[in-house]
Amino acid sequence: MLVAWTSAGNCARIYNDGVGRSITLSLPVEFKNDYHVKLDTEDVWAGLMLHWLLEDAEERQQVLELPEDARSQSKRLQFALRQRNKRMAGTGQEAWNHACNLCCWITVNTSGQQGFLRSTVTDGVTIGRPACSSHDCESPLKSVKDRFCPAHADQDLLCVVTTCSCPAEKGYRTCADEKHRRLEDYNSEKEKAMFQLKERLARLRTSQPREGIPQGAEDTGRDEEVIIGQDGVCDTDKPEEGNQKLRARFGRRRSHNEELCVASCGVIIGRETFYGSEAPTKVVSFWKKLFPTQRSLPGVLWHDNNCRIVAMLNNPARPDKYFENSALPVDVFHFKCKHKKTDDHCNEHCNPANWSELYTPEGTWRFNSSAAEQANAWIGGYQTIVREMQADRYDFFLDEMIKRRNRNLISDLEKRNTNPFLIPREVLLCEDPPQLLAAT
Repeated sequence: MLVAWTSAGNCARIYNDGVGRSITLSLPVEFKNDYHVKLDTEDVWAGLMLHWLLEDAEERQQVLELPEDARSQSKRLQFALRQRNKRMAGTGQEAWNHACNLCCWITVNTSGQQGFLRSTVTDGVTIGRPACSSHDCESPLKSVKDRFCPAHADQDLLCVVTTCSCPAEKGYRTCADEKHRRLEDYNSEKEKAMFQLKERLARLRTSQPREGIPQGAEDTGRDEEVIIGQDGVCDTDKPEEGNQKLRARFGRRRSHNEELCVASCGVIIGRETFYGSEAPTKVVSFWKKLFPTQRSLPGVLWHDNNCRIVAMLNNPARPDKYFENSALPVDVFHFKCKHKKTDDHCNEHCNPANWSELYTPEGTWRFNSSAAEQANAWIGGYQTIVREMQADRYDFFLDEMIKRRNRNLISDLEKRNTNPFLIPREVLLCEDPPQLLAAT
């Protein structure tokens, strides 16, 4: 799974076709009808989750305790998964305090005192798991097939048109309003078209190997979130008072993105699931949880939307001084290609050339400001594996994969003589103010 994004189903298939088959052949004849050694997808997940939890307990020198009276193995592991997820949030990744020559510049002043400048890149990648359809709600669903969490379950009885609060009629997802019903009829027609396309795909599989079919293509079900606008309906008699837009949400909503904070060497420092949007306020909140003290806060926080973040932090009505000792530049690629040259605010506050510490005497950039791109491509490979996962498993799995990838990457950094090391956590979590990063 770590190096090839292999799904649990394919892991089971590999085992059954290899080890499982050889074991079955070696069984006595009288056992072959009564015993089998085949694994299914849930067997693989249960085994992996238990194995990783046992490893985690051993690393912490703790005993893993699980309930004996759980209804299933999934329920038996759930509490332990949640506890592990809480420990991994914020500063929990074991490489959270990582530093090396590629992401940390160590300086010595005239008095011989050492200082360090850490560089991280923050970016979001769309993966998405089932989430509550109430905007920005972070509460877990009771079942991944639900549209709303238990606290918002009553909203599932309302019309799905976003501006309507009337109860939906029995047997429908919309109220009695004719315009709202037409949106539902249009969505039903789209579902029929999807069903026909699935039939074509099924026929295609009779002449094409399964490996040739994009993974997850058959999983696009009718319960996925679909946003239908009035423009999608063949409506020729538009109201005289204007083109008032109607929008309806059918199916389940998904989390918006995974926000990654990556050291400039590629090591992933932390992760958080965003709901609803990747708004500047959420990025700032993510940074504050990931770097809870001024000493832990990197001197450089790259983000492609830092111009809006800086504008929000400098809002005269509600100024935020938490990041005043850090540079908040836009990464080099986005600054050159995505931001207007005439944007004076962005040039003044987020141009990476404003800080002499960010480039070497030879004129090259000291840090890689695109480190998150490769990390995003890697974690995005798990989309079809985790898209139907329950929240606890989802967080646990992604955090575990990040931990293991970091270990491999740090091992490679050692071979490249970049001198990776861990800054003592007690140093970073101390409340004393860090050295200032002066802007030129």
